[in-house]
Amino acid sequence: MGMNTGNENSAGFFGKQSMMSDINITPLVDVMMVLLIILMVAAPFAVSGVTVQLPSAKAKPITLNGNPIVLSVTPSGHFFLGKSQVLSRDLVDKIRTAKGSNKDLVIYIRADKSVPYGKVMEAMAAAQRAGIGKIAMLGEANTQAGKN
Repeated sequence: MGMNTGNENSAGFFGKQSMMSDINITPLVDVMMVLLIILMVAAPFAVSGVTVQLPSAKAKPITLNGNPIVLSVTPSGHFFLGKSQVLSRDLVDKIRTAKGSNKDLVIYIRADKSVPYGKVMEAMAAAQRAGIGKIAMLGEANTQAGKN
């Protein structure tokens, strides 16, 4: 790797030395490992930039694959598609635009636990009118074993 053990042409420590032509990849591997760890830690926070307090439930966690459509409903009742705010009257059109031509797309709805049920139903109805047949609700895992 990065060490020269010498050969028959070498004359010793102070004698004629040959040039090393190997690349030391240890620093490269170290940097890549740090970047991988940073990516793994930051990935759960990249789902959406809108802060909502999700309700907790005892359910099996899901993995978000690809580039999912995430519709968030804030405690004040505002809708966010990804990180951009969407007015209620434009919700169907914005979801339809984000969907594009993908017919098997799943939309994930993140609603704050203090949001009235009617606002969540409005988000689900908008997704259905936009042509999305698969709607999933996001929540937090219940970490306390004795809690119902």
